[in-house]
Amino acid sequence: MDKRVVDVLSLLEQEWRRDHRLEDLATSVNLCPSRLEHLFKQAMNRSIREIVQGRRLEEAAKLIAATYERISEIVYFVGFRDVSNFNHAFHRRFGMSPREYRLATHESALRSTPAAGSTKVSQKPPSQND
Repeated sequence: MDKRVVDVLSLLEQEWRRDHRLEDLATSVNLCPSRLEHLFKQAMNRSIREIVQGRRLEEAAKLIAATYERISEIVYFVGFRDVSNFNHAFHRRFGMSPREYRLATHESALRSTPAAGSTKVSQKPPSQND
């Protein structure tokens, strides 16, 4: 892989939350923007924008699954500027809305974690008479 593409990938990995201008990335590796885009697409089969968006979506998914932080806060934290665009991108990537993803991952975690002192998880909710 071209060293300049590797250098840009490294920078994007380290600073994934930051907004990067294509012109600045290209200048950092002594290329014109169109040449960097071409080399990047050739090496990665994805554009720089797609790589950055994918990383941000992965980080958002981790936070959505692991916390109860407001989804809008997570959106801005991971570097998206618009909640609506994030929701569309998230749905395209994961096949469900961020809210549905949170519910699914939290329910999955509850089903796979036995209650204290229990060896199996009950599939039915406790009754009011318990």
